[in-house]
Amino acid sequence: MYLIFDVYVFVLGAVVGSFLNATVYRVKEKKDFIFARSECVKCHHKLSPLDLVPVLSYIFLRGKCRYCKEKISPLYLIFELISGVVFLLYFIFLNVNVSIKYPIFFYINIIFYLIFICIFLYIGLYDFLYYEISDKVVLYSSILVIIYFLISLYLGYINLDLIFNHIVIAIILSAIFLFIILITKGSGMGGGDMKLVFLMGLLLGYPAVLYVLFFAFLTGSLFGIILILNKSKKLNSSIPFAPFLSSSTILYIIFSVYVLNFVSYIFLR
Repeated sequence: MYLIFDVYVFVLGAVVGSFLNATVYRVKEKKDFIFARSECVKCHHKLSPLDLVPVLSYIFLRGKCRYCKEKISPLYLIFELISGVVFLLYFIFLNVNVSIKYPIFFYINIIFYLIFICIFLYIGLYDFLYYEISDKVVLYSSILVIIYFLISLYLGYINLDLIFNHIVIAIILSAIFLFIILITKGSGMGGGDMKLVFLMGLLLGYPAVLYVLFFAFLTGSLFGIILILNKSKKLNSSIPFAPFLSSSTILYIIFSVYVLNFVSYIFLR
C-alpha cells in the first residue's frame, strides 16, 4: 500500500511538473495556459494524450517530437523528475513537518505548502529560462500568505506576534536587497530577487528565512564557481538567482524539522 501511494504521489508531482513546464512556455509566449492544447514548440503540431505522459513519453519518443522529429529539450524530462521527487519527499516527511495539534489545520497546511511548492517550482524554472520573475506571481502569492495568516489567526493557530515577525523580516530583507541593487546598479541583484525575498520572508519568517538565504547563497556561489572554472560563464556573467532561492525554500518546507533540530544541536548544545 505504501509503495502504491508513493508511486501515485510521484506521478502526481510529475504531472504537475509537466503542467508547470507548459505554463512557463505559454505565459512567456502570452498564450492561454489553461484551456489551450499542448503543441510542439518546433513544428506547433497539436500533441496527443500519448505524447503528454510525464517522463514516459520523453523516454519512449527518445527525446524527439513524434511529428517533426526535432529534439525535445531534456529540461522537460528533468523538471518532471524533479517535481515528482519533490512531491514524494514532501509527503514522505509530512508526518514530521505538519503539526496535528489542530486537526483542521493539518489539511489546510498540506494544501497551503503544496501550493507554495508549486509556486516556487514555477518561479525557479521561469527565472532559469528567461531571467525574469513575475511580479504578478509574487504579488498574488503574498496575498495568499496574508489570507493564510488571517485564517490561522481566526482558528487560533497563530498569534499577532508571529504575523508581525513575518512581515517585519520580509520588509527588512527586501530593503537589504534594494540596497544591494542600488550600490551595484543592478549588477549584483535584480528587482525580481528583491520581491521574491519579500515573499520568502513573509512565508517563512525569522529565523527560518535566514537559513534558506544562507543555503541559497552557498549553493548559488558554488554553482557559479563551477561554471567559471568550467569556462561556461565569465566572472561578470549573470546567473539567475531565483532557482537557488526557490529550491532552498522548497527544501526547507520539506525538511524544516530537521533543519531546526540541526541548528539547535549546533548552537544550543
